[in-house]
Amino acid sequence: MSRWAVKRFAVAAGLVSFTLVFFGSWFYGARVWSSFFRGLEGFVVFGSLAWLVLSGWSALKSKERRGGGDDPDKGVNLDQTA
Repeated sequence: MSRWAVKRFAVAAGLVSFTLVFFGSWFYGARVWSSFFRGLEGFVVFGSLAWLVLSGWSALKSKERRGGGDDPDKGVNLDQTA
């Protein structure tokens, strides 16, 4: 996943959470401004969470593609007769 795709997905997750939290708060009786700020908090929390998770996942995938995931010397000194 490219950096652009990660950022785009994080913004999409943030917008979905903003929409759900904003309208959910508003429908349950909160005022518009408090609903807006709750939605903004949801945008920041879930958008940054999606960005962090996908950035880490993308870094792991790129490491596997480069061949850095497996250590070729691992297990060289183990007993091979067992």
